[in-house]
Amino acid sequence: MLDSDVVIAAADHPSLGDGVADFVAGLRSERRYFGPSARGNPKPFPSLIGALERTDGIRLAAVGADRVIGAVRVDDADEVFVAVAMGFRGRGIGTSLLTAAIAQAPPGRQRLVIRASRRSIAIQRTAERVGAVAMDVERGRVELILPAIGCAIPTSA
Repeated sequence: MLDSDVVIAAADHPSLGDGVADFVAGLRSERRYFGPSARGNPKPFPSLIGALERTDGIRLAAVGADRVIGAVRVDDADEVFVAVAMGFRGRGIGTSLLTAAIAQAPPGRQRLVIRASRRSIAIQRTAERVGAVAMDVERGRVELILPAIGCAIPTSA
């Protein structure tokens, strides 16, 4: 459940100033964990951080505690990138960002996709909460097919 003091807004809203850039810098500075502790404390991959820095596509930010604490971006190829700041994970912010991104998708989108590692349990659980279907695409990789408004989700590979 999303905290009542968290708001989802357009990432380029003037009131956010450098908030998204500061959020991305915070993601970049997180310490990387390996082994069993990595499952419970996932750090976003550099490719995800780079995708969130881009300014094209649909971009939304979660604002709480007087700063940007999460962001989602849907690119022109219908790939979804989402991350939440350490210390705010596990509170429904990622789920709310995905739900808002799905609602913002233009009509006619066939599907929205999150590409992730099979070990990324947090994003898989988040995507499942909004109705995603997981499809194995190669060894250790999964595509999480999200529902786009007015589109059916494929149920088999």
